[in-house]
Amino acid sequence: MKTTKNQIFLISFIYIISTIVFGSAHAQNNKSTLVDKLNLILLDQEEDQPGVSVLVKKGNEILFQKSKGLANKGENISISSSTGFRIGSISKPFTALAVMKLVEQKKLSLDEPVTKYVPELPLDWKDITIKHLLSHRVYISDDFFSDSHLNLANLSTNQDVVKFLSSKSIKVKAQAFDKAIYCNSCFVLLAEVIAKVSNVSFSEYLTENIFIPASMKNTYIVQKGVTIKMGDALNYAKTDSIFGIKQYTTGAMAQVSSIDDLNNFMIALKEGKIISKKLLSLMTKVHSDAGDDGTFGLGWIIGWGEQPFYSHGGSQDSYQTELFFHEKNKLEIAILTNGGDNTYDLQAQIMRTIITHYN
Repeated sequence: MKTTKNQIFLISFIYIISTIVFGSAHAQNNKSTLVDKLNLILLDQEEDQPGVSVLVKKGNEILFQKSKGLANKGENISISSSTGFRIGSISKPFTALAVMKLVEQKKLSLDEPVTKYVPELPLDWKDITIKHLLSHRVYISDDFFSDSHLNLANLSTNQDVVKFLSSKSIKVKAQAFDKAIYCNSCFVLLAEVIAKVSNVSFSEYLTENIFIPASMKNTYIVQKGVTIKMGDALNYAKTDSIFGIKQYTTGAMAQVSSIDDLNNFMIALKEGKIISKKLLSLMTKVHSDAGDDGTFGLGWIIGWGEQPFYSHGGSQDSYQTELFFHEKNKLEIAILTNGGDNTYDLQAQIMRTIITHYN
């Protein structure tokens, strides 16, 4: 259940991209070359197999947008730019944005302890703040989302995660800046904080404060009572189960979005329609360091260097996804897939091609 493969790929070029000097003139003169390269890569995507949806932008211009393959084999539904995909851990930046919106509304402080809003947690959690959760600076002795707990996770909700974390056998500790540990459970707790502070459900708060302002019409949260909608991309284009189970935890990886919606999100984020540009700048600074596993902002993965970027990847069974912003050079990328290793390989080729093109 862990988001590993996609993160490892993303982290592997964090250090590469951070040292790249993007050439704007080169990019403008060779737009058609990049499009040709990406079209060539997507020739390997078969129309009758699980597929991919891609968006590449430079500034406000869409350089490349293409969808290919099947969302649903049983109904023979093809992928389009409006097809929703489970975006895996790209859900985390959205959860983080909801937290920052509450901060902006002066309903929440990053320095408050999580126990103020999730009182079921034992005293061991009293030193864990909202900022610790956002920046992956929490050590938890056992991971609810590990493969060994697959049966436990079946049909689970956020309350099951809270109950698990409240066990006397679980040890927890705030981590130093340079001791970050990637944490799915942290974002489940943040979803609970958002619901508690806002007095509406997590999904309602995101809908009203992010999805509607950003015109994300095809976006929703999978939770108990809400499954993948007809026409949206199924896991391997066959099932709405993940690793053979159905899981209803939110905050860490429950969001469904389309490429059209991510395009609208990019625009809204840049224009300050979700949170202020000042708060976005705070989110996209480095707040923790996990060594070989990368550097984290508040809900984002951050690239070091003179030209840093912020991004996040997702990996949830066959769903492999990418959301990437290189602000200084106005480069934005979104990739959504539902074909496991086959479409992940295409995703990796696409990312490498784009980054190499702008080097």
